[in-house]
Amino acid sequence: MPEHRTVSTGLKLSLSVFVLVTLLLLYLDWQLVVPGWLKYLLLLLNLATLFGYWRDKKAAEQQAWRTQESTLLLLGLLGGWPAALIAQHGFRHKNKKLSFQILFYLTVLLSSGLFYALWLHSTLLP
Repeated sequence: MPEHRTVSTGLKLSLSVFVLVTLLLLYLDWQLVVPGWLKYLLLLLNLATLFGYWRDKKAAEQQAWRTQESTLLLLGLLGGWPAALIAQHGFRHKNKKLSFQILFYLTVLLSSGLFYALWLHSTLLP
């Protein structure tokens, strides 16, 4: 009998967060609040983050050279955290390691705060 794999709640939540962040960026771009190039930069960062997690998961399975956690965290800090959320739950990688999760969510807060501060600064300028 074939095994049925269900989609985890964490993956569903991660995909929902990713969709919401994408919609927010598109809305801000539509309102001309965010420079158009920023959405492309964030898309590239998120693709690189997704690839980084996938590569690290494969390396872990094959006991090969791994991607440093600091690299994964930096990608998230720079704006790739929505893809990191998806990768953690979709690939079932780094989502149970508490020390990594604490640092990861700190980078999410820092990244979000930085983008909010940049947005606030740009709306206050004449």
